[in-house]
Amino acid sequence: MQLKEYFELQKRSIAVTTAEGLSRLLSAVIVAFVLIMLGSMVLLLLAFAVAHCLGELTGSPSLGFLILFAVLLLLFIVVWAKRGAWIKQPVSAITDDVFGVAGLDKAQVHEEAAKSQQQLNESFSAAIAPLPKAKTRIEQFSQLVSKGTMIFEGVMFGLKLVRGFRSAFRKK
Repeated sequence: MQLKEYFELQKRSIAVTTAEGLSRLLSAVIVAFVLIMLGSMVLLLLAFAVAHCLGELTGSPSLGFLILFAVLLLLFIVVWAKRGAWIKQPVSAITDDVFGVAGLDKAQVHEEAAKSQQQLNESFSAAIAPLPKAKTRIEQFSQLVSKGTMIFEGVMFGLKLVRGFRSAFRKK
């Protein structure tokens, strides 16, 4: 009964945590989209006004637009060169905060996960590796009994897991 309650609480906890993170992320994306769209319109109109003013100052509308183009191209190059510090790092900080991984050493987490995966692979390989060739009939019989016991215990454990999951996720 406690196992069923535990799984039910874990299921609800994961759902709540996921919903909170996704709602924060989605709201941040929507706000960013709206601000980018409005900012783009403002900047476009401002650019036309500046180009027009430069055109009047130089006496040639084409030269005004060309000067504005050169300034915007230079701005584009600077932003592209600084995209890591100005864009990638702040976005990474926001997503880290949304998903609750701020302050964690990501390289260490990835390294620990890789080590854990390697240990699981080694344990699995050792578990399914064939036993050394038996030299006597007693060793053969012992290995046969051992294999049968392991198979039986594995099947029983699998059945218990299936029953536990079915009862934990059964509708009330």
